[in-house]
Amino acid sequence: MTDVGAVFDAGRAEFVDWSPLLWGPMGSATAEAAGLEPGDRVLDVCCGAGASALPAAELVGEAGLVHGLDLAGELLAYARKVAARRGLRQAEFFEADATVWEAPDGEPYDVVQCAYGVFFLPEMDAAVSKLITLVRPGGKFVVTTWADAATEGFGSELVDAVRVYKPELPINSPVNLAAQRINTEEKLAGWLAGLGLSEVAVRKVDLRIPIDEQLAWSFVLGTGMRARLAGLTERQVEAVRADFLHRLAAAGINDLGADSLIGVGTR
Repeated sequence: MTDVGAVFDAGRAEFVDWSPLLWGPMGSATAEAAGLEPGDRVLDVCCGAGASALPAAELVGEAGLVHGLDLAGELLAYARKVAARRGLRQAEFFEADATVWEAPDGEPYDVVQCAYGVFFLPEMDAAVSKLITLVRPGGKFVVTTWADAATEGFGSELVDAVRVYKPELPINSPVNLAAQRINTEEKLAGWLAGLGLSEVAVRKVDLRIPIDEQLAWSFVLGTGMRARLAGLTERQVEAVRADFLHRLAAAGINDLGADSLIGVGTR
């Protein structure tokens, strides 16, 4: 998991570029899906720059509490600055491994939420099962993930461009394979129910974001896709960038399909 933090720290600027376009709107939708009330306690896993943790803090108010966890210290620093600017003292951010996290005061959470992060957790099922134990009985677990065909074209075109220099690079990483297990409404609902949650509800959010070359490459650098560039020289990365953008243009890809799923279950 440490490598994941390093990848996202390296892409901090590009990640933040995408906040108003994608992470912010979907973070707010994630927090709203839980039906948070003033005074609630929330754990936000893989919180990044606070896209879902900050809206949650606004919803729970000064009487509530939000703990945001991530391994990317640069993104956490950004989240803390935004929280301070908005006066959200109830939002606290920790550079910590979510798979072994325990609330500092030992109290359970009313909601545990995770936007676009569960597939980064090692042994996703076991990790999420552990997180669910941190939810009080009757509390909720909320997950936002990519829908089937989201970011279609981006991943495959990038892999083809990188394979010029890394021919052994697989099409699917362990993260991709985990995400594919929960990328339809039926699969996500079944997964949440299989983890022992009840009253499971899943809704799809359709989202397409127009892009230009700068935004396309920014998305690569600001997400887990950046890991595919590991080990390349600066010159090779620049060659991959040019090839990738050429491939997108040739395929007629001028927007990012960011369709997503938000699933909610009750412990």
